[in-house]
Amino acid sequence: MKETPFFFDSDGVSLFALLHEPATPVEGRTPFVFCHPFGEEKLWTHRSWVSFARELTARGHVVLRFDLRGNGDSEGEFKDSSLTTALSDTRAAIDLVKRRTKAATVNLLGLRLGAAVAALIADERDDVERLVLWAPVIDGHRFVQELLRVNLATQMAVFKEVREDRAALVGQMKQGRTVNVDGYPLSLAFYEQLSALKLGQGPRPFPGRCLIVQIDKVKGAALLAEVTILASAYQSGTTLTVCEEPFWKEIERFYEEAPALALATLNWLEGR
Repeated sequence: MKETPFFFDSDGVSLFALLHEPATPVEGRTPFVFCHPFGEEKLWTHRSWVSFARELTARGHVVLRFDLRGNGDSEGEFKDSSLTTALSDTRAAIDLVKRRTKAATVNLLGLRLGAAVAALIADERDDVERLVLWAPVIDGHRFVQELLRVNLATQMAVFKEVREDRAALVGQMKQGRTVNVDGYPLSLAFYEQLSALKLGQGPRPFPGRCLIVQIDKVKGAALLAEVTILASAYQSGTTLTVCEEPFWKEIERFYEEAPALALATLNWLEGR
């Protein structure tokens, strides 16, 4: 396979990307655009993310991985990023891969917050063929409260007490400052947009096939109600529960790949 790193433009910001191309192109294989998670989750996910991109490429798909602005090797400051900029950057990435491959449609695969971004993008476009959501952030308010909890935990570790509670942290953002979450400066725009994110409310406009994967370290775990509700919001939504560690977090085991997740996703893509 061929792997080509390069930069591309998104509203005047230079974004880093890597295009995975099969050694022998397979006719009819729709290219993929990967939508990465938020902050530290992107870091812990990286190796398994690359491994699955290569697995797809080995099966004939072109895969585009890219860094949103303020992330990785892309230009921009993280403090200036938001859900709005993530959507804009993803649109630019889709347009780019279509130009480079001359494909009419793309598949989107997202993990965690990246899955939410992929879902929002799929709702607004007519050139997304299939949508794969790995452990999607469905309730943005709950997710952003978990981010604030990280700040509180850091305060406890450093000061042995919480000096600024959630209300104080939100007050900081409203004053134009940012809140540190594992080294990532969370802005008011990002906080407010995440708080308003509710994927499970109402029907989703995306008409294509959608796979929603619940990832659980407990084998045979019951499907969460919110996952079932989200799947029912799609015209063609499928749910799967896969036993894997939450590899988007700092865990004991090093995740070079997520084999059960990869196999389940490939089986769905190939109609098995």
